[in-house]
Amino acid sequence: MPDAPRRRLRAPQEDGAALIDPPLSEVTRLIQYNRQVLADFDRVIGIPGFRNAARADLLELSVIYESDKTVAGDPDRPFILTGHQPELFHPGVWFKNYLIAAIAKTIGGIAVNLTIDNDELRSPSIRVPTGISEFPRVEEVAYDNPQTNIPWEEVAVSDRNLIHSFPERVITSLASLDIRIADQILLRKFWPHVEQSIEDRTKNLLALYEESCRFLTPPPGYAAEQLQSLVKLGECFTQARHELERDIGLATKETDLSVVCGTAAFVDFLSVLLERHREFHDIYNVALHDYRQENHIRGRSRPVPDLTRDDEWFEMPFWIWSSDNPRRRRAFVRRIGKDWELSDREGVQLRRSDCSQIRGLPWILVGTTLVILRPRALITTMYARLVLSDLFIHGIGGAKYDEVTDEIIRRFFGIEPPKFITATATFRLPIDRPHVTADDLRASARLLRDVRYRPEALLSHPLVKSDAAIGQQLEAIAAEKREYLARHNPRRNAADVFAGLDRINLAAHTLLRPVEEELKAAHARLIDDARKSALLGSREFSFVLFSEELPARLLALCQGVA
Repeated sequence: MPDAPRRRLRAPQEDGAALIDPPLSEVTRLIQYNRQVLADFDRVIGIPGFRNAARADLLELSVIYESDKTVAGDPDRPFILTGHQPELFHPGVWFKNYLIAAIAKTIGGIAVNLTIDNDELRSPSIRVPTGISEFPRVEEVAYDNPQTNIPWEEVAVSDRNLIHSFPERVITSLASLDIRIADQILLRKFWPHVEQSIEDRTKNLLALYEESCRFLTPPPGYAAEQLQSLVKLGECFTQARHELERDIGLATKETDLSVVCGTAAFVDFLSVLLERHREFHDIYNVALHDYRQENHIRGRSRPVPDLTRDDEWFEMPFWIWSSDNPRRRRAFVRRIGKDWELSDREGVQLRRSDCSQIRGLPWILVGTTLVILRPRALITTMYARLVLSDLFIHGIGGAKYDEVTDEIIRRFFGIEPPKFITATATFRLPIDRPHVTADDLRASARLLRDVRYRPEALLSHPLVKSDAAIGQQLEAIAAEKREYLARHNPRRNAADVFAGLDRINLAAHTLLRPVEEELKAAHARLIDDARKSALLGSREFSFVLFSEELPARLLALCQGVA
């Protein structure tokens, strides 16, 4: 299957519209192609049965968010994957979960959402439109205390009172704009699942603590309540969303990237990359350089920064952090004889023998310190596409940076990369707002320019036609200008010809001063309306702010799998 011509992917502007590229009619062909491309991957990576073992692990891990922990599924069936951070994302992101469910149902496959919990929490809040219609604004409504700049998998539930009051605070903000769906928003169905998950996880941790106290004496002053800090917010959000999707009827499986990183298959994949780290380091940077040249990108940090080198230490696209310092640090590798050593260059150092401890656990124990090793975005999707799935669903951003991943796969593994689908959808809140387009603003700005440099263009404008005196004088000036241009060619004559033309335009401009003032006022109003339109019509509002009709609309966009 040759590469399709690259085109610029854009989110649809129409409310309720979707981008699916390639279209769903291509799904069967894409999966067949990907399976053919990856049929020999076990030999390429040098581990017999590698992909099947990894997929069997994925099936086993996908029960962590299920009440029934029975592992069900055949690793030979097509796996359809997508993934995103465990945040309260917009409907366009949520659409991918509906899509993998629809594809899997149609072709008899297995749909898995991979929660990318190694990404950092940006802010424990969502943007909510509020204010009054004349002066709308967006405010951040917090669902928990700030715990920024640490990965989601380290973010603990902090303020349960803040979490409990979140729905009412959101609805109060919405109500000021008289949004009629406030009483039917998905938040009312979703948030009870969040609070139930927090409660269940707290009870489980306390039960484990009490059981452990039968065999071990807890440290002095250690209270059982302190274990509540181990309840992770991202896990509760993932559990709640998964329960909501089950209520809607989506048949998907769910697991966390942090858990996948504890499998034997991921450690083997990691070992292959680290064993050939110098080669991978060079290929990665060359692929980035070529991508920037092809896309005319000057910045050295887009789409991601180059990997650096510090003498014998080669940076690799992984993150390291530790239990006592959950801030993500870059990972560096160096050769030690026939072995390799991994470090954050800030005190943490791991040998290959240490990394073997990761099997079955999402962390490595070095002495008394837990060390966490996680892939960055390109490696995450590389592993998901090459090993875990037969078809991966990307958003627009991920699809763009995975053009780099494609080249790395070609040059490092020597195979053609598997194809993926890019999907998103646009949904806007039902808020009364002005509808102003960029074309409207350009037309208004052009009209203001015409007053000075092409005043005759305003002869038919209503403001001119409504004033007979101005209209007659402008017609006379326009006639003078036509006669002047008939006698002179501004492109071939001297500066005095331009000066004469400018005097005519200036006379018309002086005449049109009252009209210009009204046009300026109208342009200012248009700019303000455009601001309101962009603010209230954003496609980035969280899915929990939408009405209970949203799931049915998302499902309707998933027709046409073949």
